[in-house]
Amino acid sequence: MEGLIIEQRQGEQADRLFLDVSGELTICFVGEFREALLDGLEKATEITVNVEHVSAVDLTGLQLLCSAHRTASARDKTFGIVGRQNRIFAEAERLAGFSRHVGCVKDVGKTCIWTGGNE
Repeated sequence: MEGLIIEQRQGEQADRLFLDVSGELTICFVGEFREALLDGLEKATEITVNVEHVSAVDLTGLQLLCSAHRTASARDKTFGIVGRQNRIFAEAERLAGFSRHVGCVKDVGKTCIWTGGNE
């Protein structure tokens, strides 16, 4: 088991935060990832999660990203994902049916991360 590594770094603007995630974004480490997301949502108005170096991802990890986006939107914050071209992440997203052309009914701001997000 490889584990999950989450590195937090501040953007050029003080209210922007990046979470660089590597390793396993799976149910085994979802608690750690949830805490990092909640912490980020408290600290910044713009949060970007980099999944470029994720080596495994399951439905729980994808659902948590979706939930974080909804929480950010409800708090008038911006949430996005970069690194979705990661073959493992892209395949998990496709197999789980998360890739979309339009956001779900809760995506009133038209910022759904699964329609392309901010990449």
